[in-house]
This record gives sequence, structure tokens and C-alpha cells, in this order.
Amino acid sequence: ALLEQWPGKPLILCEYTHAMGNSNGGLDAYWDIFYQGGRAQGAFVWDWVDQGLLQLVPGGGPDWRGRTTFLAYGGWWENSQGVHTDGNFCMNGLVDAERRPHPGLGAIKHVYQYLHADPEDLATGRIKLTNWYDFTAVDEQVEVRWRVHGDGREIASGALGKLDLAPRASRSVTVPIPTIKPESGVEYWLDLSYVLRADTAYAPRGFELGWNQFALPITAPAASPSPDVASLALEERGSQLMLAGRDFEAVFDRAVGTWSRYDYKGVRLLERGPLPDFWRAQTDNDRGAGLLHEVKDKDKRNLTPSRFWRQAGPDWKVENIEVVRVDAGKVRISVDARLPEADADYRMVHTIDGRGDIVIEVDYRAAKPLPTMLRFGTELVVAPGLERLEWLGRGPAETYSDRRFERIGRYQSTVTENWTEYSRPQENGNKVDVRWVALTNVDGIGLLACAATTLSVNAQHFTKQDLESASYSFELQPRPETYLNLDLAQLGIGGDNSWGRICHEPYQLKASTYSYRYRLSPVEGDFTSRTREAW
Repeated sequence: ALLEQWPGKPLILCEYTHAMGNSNGGLDAYWDIFYQGGRAQGAFVWDWVDQGLLQLVPGGGPDWRGRTTFLAYGGWWENSQGVHTDGNFCMNGLVDAERRPHPGLGAIKHVYQYLHADPEDLATGRIKLTNWYDFTAVDEQVEVRWRVHGDGREIASGALGKLDLAPRASRSVTVPIPTIKPESGVEYWLDLSYVLRADTAYAPRGFELGWNQFALPITAPAASPSPDVASLALEERGSQLMLAGRDFEAVFDRAVGTWSRYDYKGVRLLERGPLPDFWRAQTDNDRGAGLLHEVKDKDKRNLTPSRFWRQAGPDWKVENIEVVRVDAGKVRISVDARLPEADADYRMVHTIDGRGDIVIEVDYRAAKPLPTMLRFGTELVVAPGLERLEWLGRGPAETYSDRRFERIGRYQSTVTENWTEYSRPQENGNKVDVRWVALTNVDGIGLLACAATTLSVNAQHFTKQDLESASYSFELQPRPETYLNLDLAQLGIGGDNSWGRICHEPYQLKASTYSYRYRLSPVEGDFTSRTREAW
């Protein structure tokens, strides 16, 4: 519409992708338009840096992150004086006030990169490279490096030779991908990395300017799990189902509708099994869009906001639990429940076998249109001590459905380190396109979750209520247990603005039916083979 309003004139957005808190989603929607070569030429992010003021943590610190200072925003001084402020609305930068980057800066870097690659024939390694520099030939500055890997293991790597790729030109090149005998259940990836050929005033030789990643058409069927004849004992004690098999014991609580305990080789893995979850700790964009507030339409009728979903999970009503012994080594527990205010049916099936695997199947069906969900998933409570975090998916930085500009790979971290600092605590640390995630202790014993397709995953030492009740991170106190979300999807984080808009339509959760499944497994030591098994 703007282009039609001013025909023949260039269009440059003076303010877009408002970088307040966890934001900068949907960047590719803008840049797909800019790269079309029309009159829409680009845009300016609002804005570069948070405008916080450095202060000492009350009491001198350090806080749980080891910091003795924090960055204060509006209200820190003014509230006690009754002076109005706009709170943290001055904290809307791609970097914080001490110039530490937020994940949005990495997303900006990726969509702004000058060298693009498109697949032409990945079976032979042929790709099309496009040079978006206006005055610089690729060989003047950039070296293209490549890497082939699968399941975290590098198979081959190298660099492409002279490209002779002029400004705004494209050409086909062939990456010398080696012959690979695929392993069962392993995905193979081609990574292209665009790095500086020589030292510059702003970065040294080898500094990465951009990247692209492609899934290679090299596959082998997932490995069939070896036949397991381990028996599974089942005993009913009141509302509790006591199950025991090879090296594990588990308790299913009928009153709650999920597992109340799960132990493997004497180590507690779960303190509470999966329960329905439709909520996330509010981001700045969520608050700005009014997802927490009652709203009225032009006729002054009350409309149900998305905050409806905050209690939908905790308030589910279990109506029936059916326990079926499938065979000597397998038991199926089907939980049929209602979400009363949603007028929706919710079914969760737990199938446990003698070696301790639990397959979780979730099915949701609503009878009427409902407000946008903030997530569709399940939350589990993992026992203290399972601090090591490893996953195969996008990373290492946090990613969301509309900001997934990270490479797929195998990454390691800890639950404590899985934290992204924003001026005000909010949803952070999520990972998308996750094939599997594991939480283990120092001895390598722990819990593995494998997706039937992919999952959206988060693991932190805080509840959503903890995050929503704090104004600053130093006010938080980590809990010893871990709150693990294994979700089908989460609402995109958005970023068009922070005063009314939520994410773009493709990343909203409005469907009347959802279903997905995943498998929980106890593991010890090298669990790689378990991640490659067929379902």
C-alpha cells in the first residue's frame, strides 16, 4: 500500500523490528521483499542499544548469575516518588546497555548477509551463489568454506577456490561432497560459511560474515530397536500405579493424571511427568499486545484474551484413566480429560515398557474458536542434579518459530547457562527444530526425550510464575529442579512493534486440533544409539 501511495519513489522503513526484550521475529518476511529488487530498499531497526543505567545489586551481590551490578530502567528511582515512567520501554536494543548482544543481533546479521546460497542439486553438491554486494567482488573479501556433518560428527570440510563472482551476480558452484555411506537414523548437513580472506580494521581473517545450511539427500532408515523382552511389573495401590522394570521404578498418580516419580538405577529423573501447557512467561511484545488484559470491541463487549490459557493446563479435569496391560513388558495408560473453559477434549496416552521407555501421545480437540495459544506442549519437572543439557537441533543461541536463524547441530550446555538476559525477565532460552534433548547428571545418568518429528524445547530453573513476578533477574532465585518444556510449538515472538502486534499469522497457534508424540528414555553414558532408533 505504501508503494502505491508514492509511485516511483524508494521506500525505506525508518523504524521496524522493535528490539524490545525477546523480539526480532519475522525478519525474513521483510527481507524477502527487500531482496525482490523493487523500490522497497531496506529499513532501520528500533533500536541499537538498551538505555539502562548501571547500578549495584542491592546488598552488594553477587546474584545467581555471579553479577554484582544490573541495568536499571524507568521506575527504579521514580516509583518511590510517585513519578510516572514508561518502565522498561527504553530497553529496546539489539545489544544491552553494556553492549552485550541479544540473540536478535545474530538474526539481523544472518538476514543482512551479502552472500546467499540456494540449492540446485544437493545430490551432486551443486548450489547457486549470489553476491549482493554493490561494489565488491566476492574474491576481494570473502572465502567460502564448507563442512559436511551428521549427528555432531564432521565428515569432511574444505574451502571453495576462486569464484569470480562480481557484484550482484550469481553463478553455480559445486561443493566436493564425499561419498557417504549413511548410518541408520542420521541426518546429514552441508554448512557453508562466508569468512574474511584477510584481516580488516573491524575483524581478523576467518571472521564469519554469514552462513547457509542445507539438508543433504542422504538417508538410511532408522534402526529398529533390538527386541526387548524385559518384563514390567504393575501394582495398584489406591490412586497410584507402581511400575518397575529393568533398573527403573516409576509411579503414576491417577489423581494428578501423570507420573509422580521416575527413578533409574537409584537416580531420581522425574519429580513430575508431563502435564498440558499452553502458556509462556510474558515477553515484552506479549505485554504490549495486551495478551494479559481484558479487551473490548467497538460494541463494548468483553472479549476473552489469551491469558485464558494461563490456567487451562493447571485446571484440566481428568475424567477417565484406562490402564491396559499390552503384554508382559508393556503397559498403556490413557488419560482422558477436559479443558472446561475451552470446551475442549484433551487426551494423553503414556505407553511404558520394561526397559523404562515412555511414549507420550497428546491429542487436543476444541469445539469452538479460541484465543491464540502461547504454546501447545507439555511441561515436566526434572529432578535436581540433572544439570547437563545436550540437544540436536538449532543452536547454540535461543530460537523461536519466527526467529530460527541458527544452524542445526549437536550442542552442549547446562540448564543454568540456558538463560538469555533481557532487561526484564521473560520467556527466553527456547530451542526449535529439536530432534532430541537430554538432561544428565555428572555421572552421565539422565533423561532423553526423542521427537517423532521435531520439538520446541526449553529447560530452566524457574517457573513461568517466577519470571512473570520479577522486574529484574537479580530478584530471581533458581530452583534446584528443572522445568522442562517439550512442545509441539510456541507462539512466535513477533517484533513488528511492542504496542499492539503479535507475531505474523503463520506463527500463531489458532487451530482447533493439535497432536504430537515423543519418547522419554532413561540413559547412561553414550546414548547416541538411542537417538537413532525407529518409532
